[in-house]
Amino acid sequence: MGTTHGPHRVALWAGAITVGAAAALTATAPALAAPVQVAGGSLDWGFKASFRTYVSTGNGNPPIATKDGATRNSDGTFDFPVTSGTFDAAAGTAEVKYGGTVVFSYPAHLFEITVANPTLVVDGDGTGSLKADVDLEANNGTTDQHLDQAEIATLVTTAPTVDGSSISFSNLAATLTASGASAFAGFYTAGTALDPVTASASASATDPTDPTDPTDPDPTGPGTGSASQTIKAAVTGGALTLTSSGSQVALSAATPGQTATGNLNAVTVSDLRGTNSGWDLVGQVTDFTSAAGGSIPANNLGWTPSASVATSSLQSAAGVRNAVTPGSPAAPGSGLGGSKTLCKAETGSSLGSSTCGAALELGVPESSAAGEYSAVLTLTLA
Repeated sequence: MGTTHGPHRVALWAGAITVGAAAALTATAPALAAPVQVAGGSLDWGFKASFRTYVSTGNGNPPIATKDGATRNSDGTFDFPVTSGTFDAAAGTAEVKYGGTVVFSYPAHLFEITVANPTLVVDGDGTGSLKADVDLEANNGTTDQHLDQAEIATLVTTAPTVDGSSISFSNLAATLTASGASAFAGFYTAGTALDPVTASASASATDPTDPTDPTDPDPTGPGTGSASQTIKAAVTGGALTLTSSGSQVALSAATPGQTATGNLNAVTVSDLRGTNSGWDLVGQVTDFTSAAGGSIPANNLGWTPSASVATSSLQSAAGVRNAVTPGSPAAPGSGLGGSKTLCKAETGSSLGSSTCGAALELGVPESSAAGEYSAVLTLTLA
């Protein structure tokens, strides 16, 4: 558990006896005639994110290049345009060829790997494969390999999403094969998980009928046809942040031997890192002091924490659970002189925003002199 952004601190001050305070969707549609010839679509794949990061630090010129129609997506993966193939939406099968070339070049580490013309094969029984042409040049030319449409990865497939005359497969789990491991110079062993594969295929590249086309026999008549658009959105990691609804807390007045009470200003923890790696929010207070030199030990401040997930009008991401847990109560006398947990979220359930607070109790010793006492409570998020 932890954060890549380091601790976040907020010091909350007060006055008179005060205390500072990241499954594929499936759909059904009328069965299309099988097989359907492919005319449009694309395939998105990145091989493996860690490999792209490694190559990007190298001395290739450039380290990663795209050509022949392949392009780079905003998340670093690659987009390959469709060239040919067929699909059967009713059976959930497809064999679609895509064009384009990606070159991974790292001369200082003696290799250049070229991946081109991937082919998606979906068998309709929950399995599939990704094939490609691969050229490997390594060790100053002493290790060369050329593969035509080799099976680079096996796929775990799901039923396609069907939209009119188009189908799409989203986030298909990919696993490196033995031939793929060899083609990539043994950087990874067979069985290694690769980036997921997302692909689409459609029966037409454009609308079949354009009512404004001068060759249309009746441009004023009713139009027909269908169109589909693939919408992509890059979600980048944000920050782990802590905000407070106030900076001062006034406890109730108390005589020696009694307890002063109040409530901590609510704080909000927002975990927008996209890693779901968990966090802890802890608090510790200084001794209470007065202008006349009086002192109340920090351990005499106790609390009873509370916590809840912040509400939102948006639907949660599929399969993501947001949960927050309040810390254990600390009684006056054994309280916040040492670090105590206000609230926390475990790994796997920390994404989103949570609100935390606490009921405060300051035990005033019978030996305390009259006066206005204050202390600083520091909340640390990590």
